[in-house]
Amino acid sequence: MRKLKLDKNIIVAIVLVIVSIGEIILLVLGAGIVFNINKKISKIRQDLATIEKEWPNKDRYVSKSETLTKEIDDMREKFILPQQDSALFSYISTESKNFSVQIKVIKPQALQDYAASKIGKFKCLPITISAIGSFHNFAQFMDFLQTGKYFFDVLEMQILSDSPYHSIEMVICGLIKEN
Repeated sequence: MRKLKLDKNIIVAIVLVIVSIGEIILLVLGAGIVFNINKKISKIRQDLATIEKEWPNKDRYVSKSETLTKEIDDMREKFILPQQDSALFSYISTESKNFSVQIKVIKPQALQDYAASKIGKFKCLPITISAIGSFHNFAQFMDFLQTGKYFFDVLEMQILSDSPYHSIEMVICGLIKEN
């Protein structure tokens, strides 16, 4: 076997090449790590900017959330339950007197399908109402019904002019939530 005769300069050059290749590999890996860290820092800065901007509003958001939760609960109470139909008729009759609208006839009709949603399935209870009263009082009564204790939808309405009062014929729909 032949002995390899290596010169000091060749050994130094080989070592320098190996060290240089190692440094290049470390530099590439380090650049990737720095790039990932830079992306994370950018995201954290963005999150901090958002937090600094929105932090003063947090109490308002909590308050708004509580208000919306209360409004949703109030709205859910406006649906008529199946066993409440007589209470509904009493409500309409009693409240009409507060607006000087004299109800002559209040007559329920057969339940009809209405709609289904995420919160349940609903039926429409059509209620025929015949009444007399002034137009102004009747308008106030209708506004009260539509913003009052229960959900109502006006299906039909006819106002006949009679002196001194108007005759009112209407069909309103009370929304009944099925169990």
